[in-house]
Amino acid sequence: MTNFGQWNNQLLEPVLITYNRASCLKETLQTFLDAGLTEMRLHVLDNASTDETGDVVAAYQEQWPNLQYHRNKYNIGGNGNILRAVEITDSKYCWIIGDDDDWHLEFILELIFALKNSDADIIRLGWLVEDKHRGQLISALDLAQNESLFFASISMISATITRRSILAAYLPNSYMNIGDAYPQLVPAILAVQQTPLLVYSTKNNLMTHTPNTGPGYYFGDLEWYAAWFRTSRFLTDTKLRIKFIGEITRYMTRDRNSKNGCLWLVKVALNYKAQGINQFNYLLSMLAYGDGWRGRILIVLLVYCLMPGRLAGGLRRFYRKLFNLPERTLSIDRSRL
Repeated sequence: MTNFGQWNNQLLEPVLITYNRASCLKETLQTFLDAGLTEMRLHVLDNASTDETGDVVAAYQEQWPNLQYHRNKYNIGGNGNILRAVEITDSKYCWIIGDDDDWHLEFILELIFALKNSDADIIRLGWLVEDKHRGQLISALDLAQNESLFFASISMISATITRRSILAAYLPNSYMNIGDAYPQLVPAILAVQQTPLLVYSTKNNLMTHTPNTGPGYYFGDLEWYAAWFRTSRFLTDTKLRIKFIGEITRYMTRDRNSKNGCLWLVKVALNYKAQGINQFNYLLSMLAYGDGWRGRILIVLLVYCLMPGRLAGGLRRFYRKLFNLPERTLSIDRSRL
């Protein structure tokens, strides 16, 4: 255990959101406890879990008096719980933590110094940050325009700390996006166009994210892409809107220089058509909101409509056999988190 001394709770009180993943929660709490961060007032926001989440928190409170437990009366959904997390603390910065990330808290001192300095409006903890921007304080607008995955990087709640005044100023707008995706992104999207913001990116990754294999809010079809496309409506700058939309396929293909996600979207659409899962409405939504992408989405839509379901199924089976991929059973839990 490393003792970092007095954690400044006036600067930052993190909120850990969780739902029915008591084992993941236990691992996360143990990691913070082992790092000697018991001076930190950490809030656990339980989205009405039906497992032993409350018991796990109670056990850790015996060793960690500053560990606070909040339980929603009803399950309000993943996006709802993210915004609820913004409202239950009043520290200068807001940090919402997921329950299933891997933490590297041996680098926590860099975060402590960045918080104490308080120059940054947004602090990124390393996820998807380009190496040349690590350890630097840079204009958010410059990053939004030039870093290939800037918006994607700040979409990860665990890897992003934001000045609370920014989140509070645009909280009503965030609630407007609760039916789509990443409502916590909306304040940054709006503020970066209206106010000079500074972003500090840590030199080291304080966390790494491995996508959870359990049921999620979305389950891999074009609904997630359509929600990201619709979120672009908060960007009034056309170039930024087009870049924002493009980041989703760059992230999924890990091709940061690609300007054409058309083939990837065709693959996703046909994969689900082969399984009898309708993607037509999502493609129409993407066509409506896809500034700079409408030509590509139209191609995807035409291929999707013209490709017979049996042929799509045959191509899917061939592809999975060619790459020796196991067949997966689709499941969905819209109330994750």
